[in-house]
Amino acid sequence: MLRGIDTAASGMIALQRKQNALTNNLANVETPGFKQDSSPLRSFPEMLIERITNAENSGSPTKIGILSMGVYNQETIPLFSQGSLQSTNNPFDVAINDQALAPVLANGQAIQPSAFFAVQTADGSLQLTRNGQFSVNENGQLTTSSGDLVLGKDGNPIADQELSSGDVSIQSNGDIIVFPGDPARARTIGSLGIMVVNNPNELIKKDNGLFELNGADASMLAQTLPTGLQLHHKMVEQSNVDTQSTITEMMANIRLYEANQKVLQAYDKTLEQLNTIGRV
Repeated sequence: MLRGIDTAASGMIALQRKQNALTNNLANVETPGFKQDSSPLRSFPEMLIERITNAENSGSPTKIGILSMGVYNQETIPLFSQGSLQSTNNPFDVAINDQALAPVLANGQAIQPSAFFAVQTADGSLQLTRNGQFSVNENGQLTTSSGDLVLGKDGNPIADQELSSGDVSIQSNGDIIVFPGDPARARTIGSLGIMVVNNPNELIKKDNGLFELNGADASMLAQTLPTGLQLHHKMVEQSNVDTQSTITEMMANIRLYEANQKVLQAYDKTLEQLNTIGRV
């Protein structure tokens, strides 16, 4: 009987964690470049039950059936599907579209690569993001919305005092040109640093929409964008969260949680009645 309590409790814990992930997805539905998390539930190893009494009589145990030991939620897994692109008319916004990148084979499986902007965080480390909603700080440096420095393909932060003019064009190959409409003043001040990750499942998710790749350095930045990768100026990539399906999944999750809760209540009432047996 107590094993049933453990099974129901493990289900409630796993569903609570899944609900947290779904809530976080829904909270970031308006965050540019956000990648939703999947939180699959996995079953504990099942146990085979055999009747011992029959084994003593006949010499071979009688199989009763399989006992499930409940489920658990070990981790959340980011999904790197492409988000829709939205026009913003902001001169520093740029969006990545990598749907047409050719899949690569890893361990016999075809994996879709993903491309990211390279940024330098406050601690000096190189990290990756899909949020191309950029701006310029007081030092003329191109930054993300959280203040991280946007890196060029040479691995250095992109900086130029002319950026603050806002008269900027970002080409499809990542080149940043100031005063593009004035031939006398037009010049290229740098090119966006893009990193193509062949297996996005190796990325470690950080705060503020950042991802970290162990061993990544500036030498891994693309010097020429591969076929199938496009950059779109004055656009941002929206999150890939499907609001309707997320809400539906949250409601189903709550019902499952309530079902496990009722199982626990049934066990609790049964144990309470057992404790009253024999009382005067």
